[in-house]
Amino acid sequence: MTKKNKKKKSIVIIIPARLKSTRLKNKLLKLINGVPMIILVAKNALKTNIGKVLVATDSLRIKSLCIQHCIDVVLTNKKHRSGTDRIFEAYNISRQKADLIINLQGDLPYFKKELLLKTINLFQDENTEISSAVCNLKKDEEKDENVVKAHVKLDKLGRGFAIDFKRKIEKSGNFYHHIGVYIYRPETLKNFILLKQTKNERDRKLEQMRAMDNSFKIKLVKVSYNPPSIDTKEDLKKIRLLFRAKKY
Repeated sequence: MTKKNKKKKSIVIIIPARLKSTRLKNKLLKLINGVPMIILVAKNALKTNIGKVLVATDSLRIKSLCIQHCIDVVLTNKKHRSGTDRIFEAYNISRQKADLIINLQGDLPYFKKELLLKTINLFQDENTEISSAVCNLKKDEEKDENVVKAHVKLDKLGRGFAIDFKRKIEKSGNFYHHIGVYIYRPETLKNFILLKQTKNERDRKLEQMRAMDNSFKIKLVKVSYNPPSIDTKEDLKKIRLLFRAKKY
């Protein structure tokens, strides 16, 4: 007797691309190896062959760039309070019908397919409502408030439900470096964006606290590396050097 193959989940990867950024002006337009950051992220997403890729932006400049590079793009409302709201609007406009929606940040110019596959696999657990990923927290990151820390007790497979998310921690036990990739079922995403921002979300500037404060179950998986995100000029310089050296 052979086991019946489970139906493959249909997946859409949506990249929220707000032009204005706080710490690094117009960072999604910055060139890395001669390619605008947002285009590099979208092309890397396409290379995974996991599902349809869609850029959700509030910028005509980004929309034009995507069209030039043959990347599907949706123009969204400028007034969204978060990338998640932008993703939900883009999903509706595009009339996609997916089992899972991946929220892939536009400032992750390099990531491995493994990151997305491991995070997708967390939905084998029916209790999972949102999935995300973590990696080891370095000693010099413990006091860095730009690094989000996930509190989670991982099992032997490196999986577990999130207990809390913080920017400040006193002890490093059971805290990991949180990687900002999220996966939702469409109905979960819809329920999430209808909720009001919570005090923890505003105080910590962490959108996932809205989910935690409303008892959503966020399951995390540990991966072996930390994909570099670009937040500052220094981050941009480092990633440019790595691409020139063909480290990525």
